[in-house]
Amino acid sequence: MVQRSSDYIIRAPGRRLLLSAAVSILCMTASLSSSAQDSFIEDTLIIPAITVTAKAADRLTPFTVVKIDQELLARYSDGDLATMLQSASNLYVRRNGNHGLASVSIRGMSGSHTLVTWNGLPVNTPGNGYSDFTLIPLLAASSVRITSGGSDLDDINGYIGGKVELATEPEFDTGTETSLSLGAGSYGEYSSSFLASHGREKFYGSIGAWAEKGLNDFRFVNSDAPGGPSKERRTNASFHSAGIRSDLAYRIRQSQVSAHLWFNDSDRELPGPVTTVQQDFGERQTDRSFRGVLKYSGENGRISAGITAGGSHDVNRYYNMIPSNNGDNSSSTMMLKVRLGYRLTAKTGLIINAGDVMERASALSYDSKEQRNIFSFSLAAKSNPIPRLSLLLQARQMAVTGIKVSPELAAGASWLLTRNGEHLLKFSLSRNTKLPCLNDLYWIPGGNPDLLPEKSAGGEVSWSFSGASKTGVRNTVDLSLHASRVDDLIQWIPGQTGIWHAVNLRSVSVSGLDVRAGREQSVAEWKLNGWISYALTRSVIAGSDIPNDRSVGSQLIYAPLHHANLNLIAARGWFRAGLSAAWESRRYTTSDNSEWLHPDFMSSVSAGAVIPAGPVTLKTELKVNNLTGTPMESVRNYPMPLRTFNIKITLTWSDKTNSNEQTP
Repeated sequence: MVQRSSDYIIRAPGRRLLLSAAVSILCMTASLSSSAQDSFIEDTLIIPAITVTAKAADRLTPFTVVKIDQELLARYSDGDLATMLQSASNLYVRRNGNHGLASVSIRGMSGSHTLVTWNGLPVNTPGNGYSDFTLIPLLAASSVRITSGGSDLDDINGYIGGKVELATEPEFDTGTETSLSLGAGSYGEYSSSFLASHGREKFYGSIGAWAEKGLNDFRFVNSDAPGGPSKERRTNASFHSAGIRSDLAYRIRQSQVSAHLWFNDSDRELPGPVTTVQQDFGERQTDRSFRGVLKYSGENGRISAGITAGGSHDVNRYYNMIPSNNGDNSSSTMMLKVRLGYRLTAKTGLIINAGDVMERASALSYDSKEQRNIFSFSLAAKSNPIPRLSLLLQARQMAVTGIKVSPELAAGASWLLTRNGEHLLKFSLSRNTKLPCLNDLYWIPGGNPDLLPEKSAGGEVSWSFSGASKTGVRNTVDLSLHASRVDDLIQWIPGQTGIWHAVNLRSVSVSGLDVRAGREQSVAEWKLNGWISYALTRSVIAGSDIPNDRSVGSQLIYAPLHHANLNLIAARGWFRAGLSAAWESRRYTTSDNSEWLHPDFMSSVSAGAVIPAGPVTLKTELKVNNLTGTPMESVRNYPMPLRTFNIKITLTWSDKTNSNEQTP
């Protein structure tokens, strides 16, 4: 069984800089002057002298839902999804070296506990349960939405960490636009992308393509070299990838139908670990995936309906200089989901979700192609019994081939503390289930078909502020306290014969605090945007079936207790500039917490110009990553690059008039 982990991290010399910037943002948001935000029914609330548009549905949801700002998506558009989430959210990213496998964990759980969907289709690999975020360029999605915890029971599959939803949403009546981007960076890195879209009142179509390659022979510091710390170059680390996506949508009255396609192909050399010397096993991995989704949504009177059908096929091949270690894996997923809503009264409605997923996987370490079917049915009741109070009660039951699953429950409420909608208090409770992946069940040797599903129970309480003043200053602050317990955690351990096998072994207690704040304002001729995020996550092993287990009471490996990041964007006329910084506390690399990676800090800066000329806009950007040149590791013995540079040029044509007041 060949398993590779994944990470991305940062080191501590600039910790004071990040903390001082954090204080600045929080001080700005503490001015909380302004008025107005969400209502329960409309996305736009109008009060005297102020009009504020907001996503009411996301904000009023009893559990934590964050939609990444479009400005942040644009700032990280030259990278993969893992880089953006690491630097602009409370999620923790583990990356196995630069351009290596990257997984994302939410609230202290591993990457296999994070559900990832694209236009409603699950994209976690059925074999190992992970999704490789390095292979997801930001061009593959126009919106990124993050749900923390497991309180959302609308999906077919269960999860207990959280959910990352990627979507390519139709943009009707936006005209025609095309853009071409070319980029180059340190260590032989080159990238290109093309995007064209056409939006009319009833029709929307878009197509995008991208390609990237690099030698990736970056310089790093080998701290354990025989002659003392020395700078070396990474070997066997080159990569190239390419992909294409296409979207079509049509709407008439209250109905809309859309089709989405995504093909991705990558080939990566896998550098070995760096201990006293840099090891090179000639490893290489290719990944190819094809995904397609058809969606329909409509509304008529009290009834609303939605249908999502889709499928994916993934092929993963692993190469090693030792032929017996080679791997040839493939998996596929087919999904059909139906959503039906009925408004009982003006204040109360019911929502039914029913769906079916067929998962198949094959590998050299399976006896045969393995498959299972997952059928799910959920019923939700939503009500506004009194003004400013919103209630949610939901239950879901999964029927899974060969596995008995307990019912899942979620309940919550949100309460607008002020009539103008600025302050919001909400809480939720949930009981959730995570199914074992096919590797856990069927891998030979070590798979265990008698595994129980992992179970989680917990809740959260949060406060949200959102407001805007007459001068156009916008402030947002979200604070959440959460706690949960996970039982029957599945782990691979060595047996008496030395063969690793999967068992329901431990229980984990998770508790923590999430904070996110943002501010948008204009100063003189400058437009300024700032965001800060902080997560305190205590993920502790609470119980174990291993006699005298020294890990009980210890933090889960590669789960930092503290994670914080800061993003600032400034624009004036044609000039654009940005700063980002991220910090993580130590990450333990052994289950008894006897060894760890030191705290990491990473920062980047960018500057460029946006020059409009009639229907054409030229945008240039120079970015410096790891500005301080700090040595860092995301996974032990897998170094990340020192300081790197990247330049990007984008040419855009639009049939709509350009303006110097474009969003940076």
